[in-house]
Amino acid sequence: MDTDRSVNTSSPRTRRPEDRASEIARAALELFVTRGFAATKLEDVAKAASVSKGLPYLYFKNKEELFKAVITEAIGGPLAEASDMIDRFDGASEDLLRELVVGFRAFEESPAGGVVKLILAEAGNFPDVARFFCTHFDLRGRELFARALRRGIQRREFRRIEDIETTAVILVQPLAMFSVWKRSLAPYDPTNTLSSDQFYAAYLDFIFKGLRP
Repeated sequence: MDTDRSVNTSSPRTRRPEDRASEIARAALELFVTRGFAATKLEDVAKAASVSKGLPYLYFKNKEELFKAVITEAIGGPLAEASDMIDRFDGASEDLLRELVVGFRAFEESPAGGVVKLILAEAGNFPDVARFFCTHFDLRGRELFARALRRGIQRREFRRIEDIETTAVILVQPLAMFSVWKRSLAPYDPTNTLSSDQFYAAYLDFIFKGLRP
């Protein structure tokens, strides 16, 4: 019993530095999405993460570096999971694409989904952060769809496509823009009656009719 009590991995004093950094990034993600990047101070993040006021400065030299960590925290995991799913998938390529879209929708409808709008809103003010996102995450997201396209073409489930990379962009961008629209203009459009179910159903119907042989 004494041996069991001596190992307490949940104690704040025994947390690894990377765990602390991740906790701070998660707290910052929620504040950035709900309040906005400019309106959130590092002191606010420290309070939300239940750490001392100066602790975020030990892990992130400035707010931009914290922004990058927020992007990694929000998007890195879902992208890795989607890549693993493609590696394991054993069904039809249409079903694989559908699973990718379902995964994007789950991400988009989660609190972390607001990071897409945040990145676009702040790209002009923080170009280094925008480049970081494009290099490390946007390209990886497009490549997931490109892999699904190549798979479908090789299995003759999709028609031949000359420019797979551009087609992947065409598949990804409507999803991203719908996410941004939902969190920006849609709440203020009195004529809007479009539900997420309607959008995703129409989107899948449209792309599959274009991809089938």
